Amino acid sequence: MNGETMKLNYIVEGEGKTLIFIHGLSDDLRYWEILTSSLKNNYKIIRIDLRGHGESELGADEICINTYANDLKKILDELKIEKANVIGFSLGGAVAIDFAIRYPDYVSSLVLMSTFLKCDDYLSKLFSQFKEELNKSFEDFFDFMIEKVLCPEVIEKNREELEILKQISSQNTNLEAYEKAVDACINFNAEKSISNINVPTLILAGKYDEIIPLDKQKLIHKSISSSDLIVFDDVRHNLLVGKNNAEIIKILNNFYKNH
Repeated sequence: MNGETMKLNYIVEGEGKTLIFIHGLSDDLRYWEILTSSLKNNYKIIRIDLRGHGESELGADEICINTYANDLKKILDELKIEKANVIGFSLGGAVAIDFAIRYPDYVSSLVLMSTFLKCDDYLSKLFSQFKEELNKSFEDFFDFMIEKVLCPEVIEKNREELEILKQISSQNTNLEAYEKAVDACINFNAEKSISNINVPTLILAGKYDEIIPLDKQKLIHKSISSSDLIVFDDVRHNLLVGKNNAEIIKILNNFYKNH
């Protein structure tokens, strides 16, 4: 999308109900490829790059979760889409929550993966560590994050591929955008408004998530009366690992069929 001062990048594929996918910190729209390569056969899929991520420009605006939510509205308006099913991972889940609160008429349902509704003392300390690692280098940030995102056996099994991913990612990275995204997370608090969300909501959580511990995701479930919670026993923050991809595709298809 081309505005007066900046570009927001997105990809549209498939036909049917609209599903819009929002990635997490330092990711881009490619994060969703395994899921959407299957889902696009039955749905209209929109994958976006958040500001300063992937091929989207950072722009000159102050960055907060509201900023990303407003960008999402602009994309839907440009595509003339009045309602969408919104799927967000981590930072993207916070954006999805904020979007549903601010623009409820645009939202048919929510899927929140490894997501938080407010920054408490635990998350504030962790996000500050993210910034410290980003101030060193992207490689330091990657190494710090990966141990919290993936289980040790997954890291060991895919060590070579992860090293390649780190090197490729480091060549197309915007550290300023990532630091601003971390600040947006630190300042996010939807605790007072989240109970206003009344659309069908599915919360997908990792039992051993060290970034957004399970109790913080249970709080979302408690706060949204129309929500269901599914916990994956064998993962940390990143749920899209191994056989879970096929399982999540099945879960999403059932969710959209029933709602």
